[in-house]
Amino acid sequence: MTDWPFSYRDEIRFADLDTQGHLNNVSFLVFVESARIAYAVAVAAEHPELRPSLTFTYMVVESKISYRSPGQFGEEIETVLRPSSVGRSSFRMDFEMRVADRVLADGYSVQVTYDPIAARSVPVPQPLRERLLADGATQR
Repeated sequence: MTDWPFSYRDEIRFADLDTQGHLNNVSFLVFVESARIAYAVAVAAEHPELRPSLTFTYMVVESKISYRSPGQFGEEIETVLRPSSVGRSSFRMDFEMRVADRVLADGYSVQVTYDPIAARSVPVPQPLRERLLADGATQR
């Protein structure tokens, strides 16, 4: 997985399971969200101006997930991320969730940079754009 610049690990909890004892479909998205937030925290640590504020944030506007294998209680999930493209005011993050060599799910999300006060999209801030491009995104 060397082409994935970011990795986040978490463990499947009892509350994450469905009635069959498998990782619930909704919980997959929660694990991916946790990985996206960890990536954002890592980027903001390098660039304090990118910390969410009243004048800048981003929101998920699209998610696509393909379920490949069920997850089980107590398994450690590794969610890997890579930005795949960046546009004027949005960027796409691809992800893959694995337990050891077994793929649980893969997909992507699209985030839009947003000004909550003006209630409109804004251009991707330059430091974030540079980080996304450095991590493998292509410019749209």
